Amino acid sequence: MGYGTGPAPAQKGHVHQYSGKIFFKFGSQIPYQGKSSPAFGAVDRHTHTLSGTISLSRGQVCKYEVVTGPGIPSGQGQHAHRYSGVARATGGGPREYWLSGVTMPAKNDA
Repeated sequence: MGYGTGPAPAQKGHVHQYSGKIFFKFGSQIPYQGKSSPAFGAVDRHTHTLSGTISLSRGQVCKYEVVTGPGIPSGQGQHAHRYSGVARATGGGPREYWLSGVTMPAKNDA
């Protein structure tokens, strides 16, 4: 419910789990995972913020904060969100790495 047109009620604050990998040259990868912020916006137009820190080698870290796209119906009264953005590495010179994916499904708020 709530994925049609017209005004929609505000979200109740559900969250999504997410995970993925940042890929580097020469085939190395670093996994990341987390839980989104509570939903903000109307039911059929809400988004979430994903943010966190990814530990790299030699004490470096990547920090990221991205906003998801709107909900994508995934059946059984659930939906997911696509996301993409940049993780910025600190220490040893600034570098940027691309991350993208789809959150795990969560129940639709009524």
